[in-house]
Amino acid sequence: MSASKPSPSTCEPAVPYAARGAAGGVRGGASIEHYLHAASALERDQMVREGFEPGSLDAFAHRFGRSGRSLAQLLGMAPATYDRRVREGKPLSQDDSDRVARLIDVERAATRVFGDEAAAREWLGAPIPVLGGAIPIELLVTTPGHQAVMNALRRIMAGTAA
Repeated sequence: MSASKPSPSTCEPAVPYAARGAAGGVRGGASIEHYLHAASALERDQMVREGFEPGSLDAFAHRFGRSGRSLAQLLGMAPATYDRRVREGKPLSQDDSDRVARLIDVERAATRVFGDEAAAREWLGAPIPVLGGAIPIELLVTTPGHQAVMNALRRIMAGTAA
């Protein structure tokens, strides 16, 4: 008597995960606005892999009183690279999109901690003692910087940091 084997459809998806397109993605990249309202982490992951469209970065950057170009530069993208992607209608790279996604995650966390978006953005743009005087938004270029900012927000929420 042989044990029945699971069918391939229950073991693996028909299309590899990394090859699937993001829901709501458009030619030239995924929309940051769609990312903000994505239903799942997997959907957000796929949008980051696809890359954000530069135009949606420009709209998002206005929340911080910046242009898309200046926000991209702050997050580690060369201005010439940003300009070329805008001109050619190409999405941001996966790495650049990941840094934008980190900013979105930190902005959401800071909004929960401080109670509103304006206070969160003010905190993100100011030198913070618990971060050694660093400005949180400037730390989001690297994963360790992102972790330091998230840890600072957790400490503030717990009442163990100023």
